[in-house]
Amino acid sequence: MKRTALILLGSIGLTAGCGRATYDTDAADFEIVAQYRDSVLLLSDIVRQLPSGISSADSAALIKKIANEWIDSFLIEDLAASQIDDMDRINSLTADYKRSLIADSYRRKMRRNGVQPVDMNRVRTYYKQHAGELRLERPIVKGLYIRLPSSSKHIEDIRQWMKNADADSYDALENTGRREATAFRYFADQWVDFDVIAGEIPHKLGDGDKFVENNVDFETDLNGTVYILHLTDFRKSGTIMPEDYAAPIIEDRMKALHLADYESGLIKALRATAIEKNILKEGTYIIKSK
Repeated sequence: MKRTALILLGSIGLTAGCGRATYDTDAADFEIVAQYRDSVLLLSDIVRQLPSGISSADSAALIKKIANEWIDSFLIEDLAASQIDDMDRINSLTADYKRSLIADSYRRKMRRNGVQPVDMNRVRTYYKQHAGELRLERPIVKGLYIRLPSSSKHIEDIRQWMKNADADSYDALENTGRREATAFRYFADQWVDFDVIAGEIPHKLGDGDKFVENNVDFETDLNGTVYILHLTDFRKSGTIMPEDYAAPIIEDRMKALHLADYESGLIKALRATAIEKNILKEGTYIIKSK
């Protein structure tokens, strides 16, 4: 392997200007932009970093800049390594960081793929046994919300449909109200955090618990826009969660417990295998502490 840097700017400008080519993994000599010790910078590595539509002249200049920065980083690293006294500590920290990244990446993969679906019968059983412990931290609501221009010719009808909130009114809102609205949310069949709904209304609604208890219908306007809210049901903070609201929370808890058990079992098995193969040796203190 060569130890000197090699930069082929003539062919680089021509190739980069022609577009983003795909290269074989085994680099031919003309693909090598620079080489430092056993590290090689390929033209394809740089071309992937170039913005689309860049001119041939600009691409050549940018390629030269990227190549020079790549070389400079090695030169500074070698110089620093020869003059810094605590390189052993730096190398140790680098190795620790690498191990941490690998382990964290694998744990994220386990969280995505290692958890089996939860049996909903277990969720219902858990709710029955622990409902008293599952209490709301914030109020939740069911209902309808609409935002529309105050100039809408159907605004009076929409006000009435919102108050009625029955099946016929909902059909009318779907057919006419949604066409007039700049925002329309129907959540009469599912619980929603009140803070989420309140965040869509440009008006200070005050204490959430007091608001949901005292307001079935609410309307405000600002700068030619009308905001209408109709609540069909609510639960105040501190009360027991409804089962359908608590179910996904319970499911997440069960998945987390399953994942923790899975990881614990995996680590135990890996530890036993490593000890059996004489890869891992534990001190007396560690063994006694388990």
